[in-house]
Amino acid sequence: MRALIVSDVHSNIEAFQSAIEHANDTEGFDQIWSLGDLVGYGPDPGLCIDLLRQYEHVAIAGNHDLAAVGKLGLQKFNMHAAAAARWTTEQLTEEHVDFLAQLPIRLEVHDFTLVHGSPRDPVWEYVITAASASANFSLFDTKRCIVGHSHIPFVCAPKGESAQFFDFPVDLPVRLMDDKLIINPGSVGQPRDSLPTASYALYDSENQTVTHYRVAYDIAATQQRMTEHNLPQYLINRLARGR
Repeated sequence: MRALIVSDVHSNIEAFQSAIEHANDTEGFDQIWSLGDLVGYGPDPGLCIDLLRQYEHVAIAGNHDLAAVGKLGLQKFNMHAAAAARWTTEQLTEEHVDFLAQLPIRLEVHDFTLVHGSPRDPVWEYVITAASASANFSLFDTKRCIVGHSHIPFVCAPKGESAQFFDFPVDLPVRLMDDKLIINPGSVGQPRDSLPTASYALYDSENQTVTHYRVAYDIAATQQRMTEHNLPQYLINRLARGR
């Protein structure tokens, strides 16, 4: 079984389509694992939901998904994110709302725990420090945990009483051993590691590998539609910077 692992698509249909096409051309996949924030920020929330639902998939909710359907307030959102969240809510059909509203915030699939933020706080916690990672290793029973939310790809392993982060190499399969790991595939729709290309991962259950990929997409087209919808200029500009 091969799973296309995506996170933080953020209503960016060009990036999402490019990741799917690249995955099909590279290894192929049997299902999509979506780690939350399918919507928010970008110009095409409904199209991204519809595209995911065309494939066999498992999906969890992120903070932007929950906010879009009124299950989470906007108090913790900055002004740009809050403005985009309010606009996103207005674009969703009843069917889209029902889909997002029923998403769980934590799932176990094969040997993986899937959460958007962390096992400790699936909605809000960013796993970006050794302290946050080490605190979470004891909070999932599977061999591996896959997270999103930070928009930064990494592989993290326990190291004594702490944890160690490793770069997630591109186009190079990472062999999954028996040790626990926390893995972040990066963001499809709004990368924040200074690379503007869409980031995703492919899991191969037969070979027990996970591979990180980057793929270019039409950033200008996404920015143009964001401009047409009067979404915040800050969100438009950051796509080209990968920040």
